[in-house]
Amino acid sequence: AAHVAEKLLQSALQPFDIGQHELTVTPSIGIALFPNDGADFDALSRCADAAMYHAKEQGRNHYRFFTAEMQASSERTLLLENALRRGVERGQLSLHYQPQIALHDGRIVGAEALLRWNHPELGQVSPAEFIPVAESSGLIVPIGEWVLRTATQQLKAWMDDGVPPFTMAINLSSVQFRHADLPSVVSAILAEVGLPARWLELELTEGVAMNDPLGAIAIM
Repeated sequence: AAHVAEKLLQSALQPFDIGQHELTVTPSIGIALFPNDGADFDALSRCADAAMYHAKEQGRNHYRFFTAEMQASSERTLLLENALRRGVERGQLSLHYQPQIALHDGRIVGAEALLRWNHPELGQVSPAEFIPVAESSGLIVPIGEWVLRTATQQLKAWMDDGVPPFTMAINLSSVQFRHADLPSVVSAILAEVGLPARWLELELTEGVAMNDPLGAIAIM
């Protein structure tokens, strides 16, 4: 199987021309072996698929054999995805607010909303683990709207209680940012909550904006 994979990679590297462009293909290949990795086509296909994604994560143009570690990781991801689908409606997600304090007078001038997940069986699940699962499954979109609505409602409640206004910062994932309706969603939630837009700060990584600069500029 390894020899075949090597031949495929070498064959794909042969350049071909389209118009004035010389192009090459960099495949990612996953390999699963019967019977250890699966007794039927569906099982072998799932295992090979997991190995293929592992090859992609390691820089593409590689092949990887399926391993028990990949199986454990795949099962964990599936477990988290299924549990996360019910996380919001079952009240398992919460926001913690990290204050930004002006050192010269001790005033709170801002806060960052941090998403946390406390599952009854899994315990506290790290955002570093569940956020990628939410992004790959598309769950980050409804979760992101919940975060935006909950954080702005909390800030408005504090302001209504007499707390001096400050900026609430919320992180946006690349999946959320790619949605063309993001500006209208943000506007609708601000109108619903009754919070002036100047008190909301949306944070995104440089990589998100650089993937499609013109599209990013339009959304911003």
